[in-house]
Amino acid sequence: MMKITSYTNTVNFLQTMNTQSKDGGNPQALKKDQDAVTIGAEARRLFDSQIELQDVPEEIAQKIASMFKDGGKLNFVESEEQLAIRAEQQARLDEEIEHNVLAIIIPHIQTNDKLVNSLKGASQQVLDATYSTISQNFLVHNVGNMTEEQRQAMISLGLEKAQFIADNYLEGQQAKDYMDAMTTIAKFAVNGVKNDNGIVLYAIEKGPLVHAPDDYIHIDDLVKEAFPEKWQSFRDKILAATENQDKDALVEAFKEYNQLVKSIYTNQPNLVQNKVKDYAKWQESISNTEISKHFSQLDKTSLSNFIDDIMTSNEWLSNEFLAKDLKDFQRYLTRNH
Repeated sequence: MMKITSYTNTVNFLQTMNTQSKDGGNPQALKKDQDAVTIGAEARRLFDSQIELQDVPEEIAQKIASMFKDGGKLNFVESEEQLAIRAEQQARLDEEIEHNVLAIIIPHIQTNDKLVNSLKGASQQVLDATYSTISQNFLVHNVGNMTEEQRQAMISLGLEKAQFIADNYLEGQQAKDYMDAMTTIAKFAVNGVKNDNGIVLYAIEKGPLVHAPDDYIHIDDLVKEAFPEKWQSFRDKILAATENQDKDALVEAFKEYNQLVKSIYTNQPNLVQNKVKDYAKWQESISNTEISKHFSQLDKTSLSNFIDDIMTSNEWLSNEFLAKDLKDFQRYLTRNH
């Protein structure tokens, strides 16, 4: 026997459970061990407040307890077959719902700006196909058990998908800027390093602000590097001053920060110079990066021809990956909004 205490505000549940009667003549015993326990309208009233079921047969008590897990939320235990059916139904529902792909912010400021500007006025279909290509072919966080050659083939495929978009949906300078940006992102991807767990790390610099000179420095990065504790103290003070709407505290925090900046330029100019040199080296390495030609010279006259050509020429990517990748690409470009 066990005692159950349950809380809930909304219960919409109808269930009949049978127990064996132990005492045919005692009304109170009949109340505890009735032949049929019906949880219906009475349960709604009982479960809306605290209820206590005492001396309930263990099997029934366990069943009730399992159905009221998670703070009173009804929890139905389904068979593996029912779970499989539910999962399939949910997958079909998810596919039918037209979600827009989340726009990805590229860490390199100038590349992100060029991409965003090249997509101005483009349809939602183009936006979705573009950002899904970046997330599914270029800057993929986890590639699982893919070999490095397969990862490079995946990047090559992504660049071909980008070229298809440029050729069929964009024009002139817009198409050129788009491919410049997407090619640079593909180069970021090529330089990614995969660890033994299939996680890929991408060393992408912020770079100068838009229209800033090439030797522009993100001074906050240097302050954080040179004075990590003082930098954190500054961040904490800014947050506190902002929350308290304390303008004087905000001004004082920035004065202290300005002193740190001056100290770097005066006492540690080598940090600034090294930062400029490091960025120049990184920029040169990206510029000289070659993207594999696993997929190239594909038929881009129509979406169907393009997909057929990819399927025919593929020798590297798994059928499972390719089927999903191309299905998504086709769906994003052809669906109505």
